[in-house]
Amino acid sequence: MITTFQHPPSCKFATDIQLNIDGKPVEILRTETADFANLIFDPANGPVQVTVTLSDPASLSEVTLLPRNRNIEAHVDGNCFSFSLAQPDKLSLEVPGRRPFFFWANPPETDRPDPEDPKVLWFKEGQVYDAENFEIDDGQTLYIEGGAVLRGVVRAKDAKNLTLRGHGILDGSKDLVGGRRFQHLARFHQCTNVTVRDLTMIEPSGWMLVPVACENVEICNIKQIGEVVSSDGIDVVGCKGVHIHDCFLCNNDDCVVIKALLIGAKNSSPDTCDGRHNVENVLVENCTFFNAPAGNAMEIGHELNNEWVRNVTFRNIDVLCVHGQGAVFSIHNYAQALVEDIIFENIRIEHCFDKFLDFRISKSRFSVGEITGRIRNVTLKDIYWHTTPSNAGYTTSMIGGWSQEADIQDIYFENIQIDEKAIATLDELEITTRYARNLQLL
Repeated sequence: MITTFQHPPSCKFATDIQLNIDGKPVEILRTETADFANLIFDPANGPVQVTVTLSDPASLSEVTLLPRNRNIEAHVDGNCFSFSLAQPDKLSLEVPGRRPFFFWANPPETDRPDPEDPKVLWFKEGQVYDAENFEIDDGQTLYIEGGAVLRGVVRAKDAKNLTLRGHGILDGSKDLVGGRRFQHLARFHQCTNVTVRDLTMIEPSGWMLVPVACENVEICNIKQIGEVVSSDGIDVVGCKGVHIHDCFLCNNDDCVVIKALLIGAKNSSPDTCDGRHNVENVLVENCTFFNAPAGNAMEIGHELNNEWVRNVTFRNIDVLCVHGQGAVFSIHNYAQALVEDIIFENIRIEHCFDKFLDFRISKSRFSVGEITGRIRNVTLKDIYWHTTPSNAGYTTSMIGGWSQEADIQDIYFENIQIDEKAIATLDELEITTRYARNLQLL
C-alpha cells in the first residue's frame, strides 16, 4: 500500500513525465537540478508495480535503476518503463539524455506526533508557509506534514530535545529569489539531543543541514536536492556523537562533510556561530550520495580549526556519481588539527571522474596560522568501483602531507575492487604521494 501527498499548486511540477503505482497517480515535482517523487510505501501487502511514462515516445530507449546493488530491473515498453518494488527504497531512475529523476519510497511512519500537542509546531498538507526564520526551542517538534512546504530557514540555539521532521518540503528558494546567498537552510547551534528525519530539502542558497557545536544528533531519511555551488548536504561542524543514516543527498558540493570553524559573514552565514570544537564519534551509514559538479562525496575539511577529528566512520554507502573535480574519499587538513581513526567501509561507486581519493595537508584560503596538521590511521575496506572508459588516464588519487612533521601516516587498503577485480598493487589507484608514510594494501 502507498500513501501519496497533495502538494500546493504553486509548486513546480514535471509536465513531461508521469508516475503511477498500481494504477494510482503520484505527483512528480521539479527543481532546477532534478525531478523527484516522494511517497510512503508499506510493503505489508506485497510488492507494487511502478510505471513511468514519458511524453516524448522517442526519448526512451533504455533505463538504469541506481544503486545497482538493489538489482531492480526495469522493463521498457514504448514510452513507458516499469519495475516491481518490494520494499521502501530511494532510487535514481536514469534515462539517457534526460534530467535525473529521484524516486523516494519512504517506510511507514509509526510514531506520528499529535498535532494538538502544544510542543508540536504543525504545518498542514497542501499549504505553503513563508517566513524568514522558523525557530525551534527546548522539547519542541517542528513537523512538516507530507504535502506541506516551508519556505524559509529553520534555526535552533542552546536548545535540548528538539526535533525537525515530517514528509514535507523545506524550501530555501526565498533566498534565491531575494538575491541573498549562503543562508544555511537548517541550522542547530549548541544543541543537545537533536533529531532530524524524513524531510525533503530543496532549492538552498547555501549549506543545507548544519549542526554546529552539538551533541547527540540523529539525522535519518533526509532527501536533498542542492543546485547552487556550496549547497553542501550535511555539514557536521564541531560536533560529538552524530549518527547520519538512510539519507539520499544530491548536492552541488560536499554531500557529507566534517568541519570545525567560526561561522560568520565571510563563510556561509550572515550571523556568527562558533564551531571550533573537537569532532568525534560520527557514524554515516546506509546512505546514497549524488555529487555534481562541485565538492566531494565524503569529506573531512577543509576548515579544521580545532585540535582533533577522530572516530569517524562512513559505511554501506552508494556513491552514484562524483561528476566534478572532487573526490569520492576526501580529507583536506589545512590547519593544525590531528585527523585520526577514520574508516571508509563497504562503499560502492557507480561513477567518479577526477579523483578517486584525495588526502592532503596543505595551505589554502581556509588556512588559519601555521600548517602543522596531521592525518593518521585511515582505513578503506571493501570498496567497489564501477568505472567507465573516460576514467582511463584521467582519474587519479593523491596522498600528500605538508612537511616532515605535518605528514600523513598509516593508510590501510583492504579489498579494493575495480570493475569486480581486486587490485593487486596500490599503483592501480594511480596514487601520487608526498610526505606520506606506511601506505599498505592488506
